[in-house]
Amino acid sequence: MTGLVSRRGLLPLLFSLSTACAPPAPDAVLLNARVFTVDPARPWAEALAIRGDRIVAVGTSVEVGALAGATTVRRDLGGRTVLPGFNDAHVVDPGVTARDLRGFVQAAVASGITSMQWFVGERTVREAGAALVEAGTPVRFRVLRMPRPGPHGDTVDSRPHLPPQPSARVDIRGMGFALGELDSERLVQAVGWAYGTEDLLAIEPATDAVLGRYVDAVEETGLPEVWSRKRPRVERATATAAALAPRLRRQGMVVVQRPDGTLPLKSLVQEGVHVALATGRGAGPFEVLAWATAADRGAEVLTMGEAVTAFTRGGAYAELTDREKGHLSVGALADLTVTSVDPFTASADQLRGARSVLTIIGGRTVHDVP
Repeated sequence: MTGLVSRRGLLPLLFSLSTACAPPAPDAVLLNARVFTVDPARPWAEALAIRGDRIVAVGTSVEVGALAGATTVRRDLGGRTVLPGFNDAHVVDPGVTARDLRGFVQAAVASGITSMQWFVGERTVREAGAALVEAGTPVRFRVLRMPRPGPHGDTVDSRPHLPPQPSARVDIRGMGFALGELDSERLVQAVGWAYGTEDLLAIEPATDAVLGRYVDAVEETGLPEVWSRKRPRVERATATAAALAPRLRRQGMVVVQRPDGTLPLKSLVQEGVHVALATGRGAGPFEVLAWATAADRGAEVLTMGEAVTAFTRGGAYAELTDREKGHLSVGALADLTVTSVDPFTASADQLRGARSVLTIIGGRTVHDVP
């Protein structure tokens, strides 16, 4: 039967073709869990599969477990809750030496933080990047410079950091300013810089009036469709932000909030403003969740789903990385935390005492409590 396949050879051929086309087995599967994916298409799941640094399947334990191969690591989570890794959207100088940074990062991963956005104020961003590389951090760091007057009349860190970046986990991009009533000229200058570059812009206004001037400057400097791609940030928005919410949304502005009284949260979310949460110190994300969902916050209280979303996908959105992290969906980075308590059912006291029992960054386990 020249040129043809005999019946005897047909089945082996079909088998070889099907196995050749099948994707490789995942490196690991996490089964029997409560997975809050922060993916609107499928908010909850039971299991997920990881290959390399990415999530390759999300579904039921039966569906995901069937993908496992002979070398796949299977982990039964016994009903524990899985969340995307926390993205701490505002961290102030975490230390001076590589040793300081190692301790800082260790505390972060033990609390489920997988990404941080570090506003560098005590050194240059080049020095900060070098310290992070020396520390060998597994956490993903966004490093934002804070241009400020130098000792010789120059401006320290006034220029964007040029490629290459220090490492795959350290991205130096963005600039932040803490501005008060006397800084109107610097505010306008910063907004102009941001519109003309690819740098992120983050401004912390000292008063309601400064926040209003910031929004005015954004509106007067450029087009809303351009700003929406750049996502200018308000760090710790004042009470006036609720009234400004429609204008913030139109310009694509993002609000980053750290625990402080009854700052606007729910009013911004309801208006469609993107909100990110932060600890300010690189540890204690569960305390922030407890603050954001506390009943005594009145009209500004968030649901736990809204709070977790703000602390994961919201943080990624604020740094322009929400396509690949901040959610547990197929193709996203395998950055996640398994929590010691279920945030959706825990009491406030239980939540404040919570921790991560398993933290994975890019498919690699960086914290594991037996």
